[in-house]
This record gives sequence, C-alpha cells and structure tokens, in this order.
Amino acid sequence: MKTSLKKWAAIVGIAATTMPLQAQHTLEYFLAQAQHNSPLIVMNRNQKAIDAEEMQRLKAAYTHSRLELAGDLLFVPIVSTDNGQTRLKFDAQSADNFYGYDLGQSSSHLTMGVNWMQPLTGGRGLHDAQDLLRVNQSIADNNIQLTEHDLDRQVTEQYLLCLLDKANERSAREMDSLIVRQMDIVTRLANHGLTSPTDVQLLRIEQQANEGLRQQAHQSYITHRTELNTICGISDSASLTPVTITERMVPAGQSAFLEQYRLQNLQAQANYRTYLNQYRLQLSLYASAGTQTGPYKDIYKRWGASAGLHLSWTLADGKQLKNRQRQMQLEQSTIEAQRQYAETTRQTRLTQMMQMLRSQDEQIANGRQQLDSYRNLLADYQKEIMAGRRSIVDYVNVFRNYRLQTRTLNELEVNRELLANTYNYWNW
Repeated sequence: MKTSLKKWAAIVGIAATTMPLQAQHTLEYFLAQAQHNSPLIVMNRNQKAIDAEEMQRLKAAYTHSRLELAGDLLFVPIVSTDNGQTRLKFDAQSADNFYGYDLGQSSSHLTMGVNWMQPLTGGRGLHDAQDLLRVNQSIADNNIQLTEHDLDRQVTEQYLLCLLDKANERSAREMDSLIVRQMDIVTRLANHGLTSPTDVQLLRIEQQANEGLRQQAHQSYITHRTELNTICGISDSASLTPVTITERMVPAGQSAFLEQYRLQNLQAQANYRTYLNQYRLQLSLYASAGTQTGPYKDIYKRWGASAGLHLSWTLADGKQLKNRQRQMQLEQSTIEAQRQYAETTRQTRLTQMMQMLRSQDEQIANGRQQLDSYRNLLADYQKEIMAGRRSIVDYVNVFRNYRLQTRTLNELEVNRELLANTYNYWNW
C-alpha cells in the first residue's frame, strides 16, 4: 500500500514539474509585434525601395544612351487614268490623272532603321532629381519613426488598460474572500442565536453584487485585449507581465517631432530645383541608320545613315518660373507656421501633463491612506460584530466603501502611468 502511494506521488510530482506554465508576454513583445505588422511601416519601407529603383532609372534616362528600332510603312493607293488606262497603284509617287489622296501631300513610303540618342547635358538634372528622391527617402524614414512612436503610445495605453482590468478582477476576488470569511463568522453567530439569519442573506446579496463587478472587469479586459491584439496585428491570449511606466527626461534640444517639418522644407526646395531643369540647356547627340524610300521597288538602293545634335533651351515662358518660385516660398511659409504651432502645442501639453502627474501623485497618496483606514475599520467592525456590538449593515456599508476605494485606487495608479505614457509621447 505504501509502495503504491509513493508511486502515485511520484507520478503526480513528475506531472506537476512537466506541466507547461501559462505563457506570458511583456510590453516589449507587443511593441515589437505592432511595429513588425504595421502596414504603414511596410508601406514606407517599400516606398524607400521604390525610390531607390527610381534613382537607377533616372540615371539611365539622364546619362545613358538609348537605342531603339523604329519603322513606318505607309500605303497610299490611287486609281490612275493616265494614257487612257485605268490602273490601281499601291505605291505611286506621281500621276497626272488619278483618284485618291493628293500625292504632293501624302504618298506611300517606307522608313525603317535603328535610332541612337545620347544625352550630353543630363548630369545636373540627374543630380537634382536624385536629391529629391533622397529627401523622399528621409521622409519615409521619418514616417517610420513617427509611426513607431505612435504605436508605442497606443500599445502601451491598451496594455495598461488590460492591466487595470486584471487588477480590478483580482480586487473583486479579494473582496469575495472577505465576504466569504465574514459569512462564515455571521453564520456561526446566527447558529448560536447571536445574530439574525437575514444578515447572512445580506452578505450573500453583497457577494453577488461583487461577482457582477468582477464580470464587468473581465468583460472590459476582453474589449481592451481585443483592441491590443488588433493594433499589434496578432491573435494572442497569453497573460500580461506587469509593467511600470514612468516619465522619461530627455536632453534639451530640438524635438524629434520637428524633423518632419525640416524635411518638408527640403522637399519643397528639391522640387523647385527639379523644376528648374527644364530651363537649362538640353543637348543630345543622335544617329540613325536604315532605309527611307518612296517606291518600294527601290528599297535595296535606299540604305544609309545620319547623325546630328539636338539643342533646346527655354528662353521665355510667360513668367511661369517666377510663379513656381512664389509657390515654393508659400509652401515654406506654411510649413514654418505648422512647425511653430506644433512646437507650441507640444510644450503646452508637456506643462499640462506635469501638472496632472503631480496632482495624480497627491490623489494616490490620499487614496492609499483612505484604503488603509477602511481596512483597519473593517477589522475593527469584524471584532465588534463577533462581540455583538455592531450591526452587519454597518459592516456592509464600510465594505462597499472599501471596495469602491480599492477600484478607485487601481484606476488612479493606472491613470498615473497613462499620464506618464502621454508625457513620454510628447517629450520626444
């Protein structure tokens, strides 16, 4: 018998040690998942790759030669009545009496050959176009940083709200333990005729009300956890590791939020420089080789080649360049106004967050003192009830206030971390 018990104990022990623990995930895990699955981050990374490919394409367009095969075959048939004879001609070049298109304006011909063109002045245009693309890539990098920063705030908020719901669930279970212990005491007193059986019923009703609060907290957790998973682009049910969020103090200097306005200013300048390219001297070398003939029967004798230079230079455009320059200046003025407003708003929010954090600390300290007072009062009431000097109704009233203060303190502590998270968002 003892041997069998030892074997069962060993099996249970092995099962307990080999049973997998419930998975837990940290805040950093959810932040990494949100960044990895963010479609905005993927879009900006792909945009950088697109701009890199565009740089190579522009390099070929501005500096490399172009070789193409081209041809043009035109049939202009006529009905000739020269010399009293009616004949259909497909490639007539001349006739006195005929029906059809005016041969002086259009006649059959064949043009076919290889054309080659080499830009000679594309270096400056290529430099300006690539500068614009590099600025666009920097903007994409900045957009990635801004998106990651926004995700950091959103994920942390939902994570903290999930922790608040779990804290409220734990508080409800602790309250239930208090009610159960008190019900046990009151039941024994009622059995000895020292209190009324209705007191037990009153505690049971309070226990049901407490269970309703626990279910509300659990439902709120499901809502916040779903939102957390949605932001992160995952489907996860692992438990959450506790975390503490405190305000970060960063070195004095320009805020990272302002980088986007600097890049927008550079983009406006780069767009303008790219526009200037059409006003510069454009020179290219071209050559072609092939055949050009009217009568198709002479095609074997009409092979040749040609070469030359092509020049273009805009001398007047109706003051379009001045209009474009004014547009750039207005864009820069708008960007600067947005930058100043954004920085003023950021500083205002930081001041507000600091004031709210100090107020929150005071409320938390006061809330903890109240909670301790309620806890001591409940212990005293329990002793007085056992001595028959206190009504159970008084205990229930204090218990309700204790439970409310517990939930309030949970909210105050998490709200303090939410404020710190918001402060860290703007202090960047």
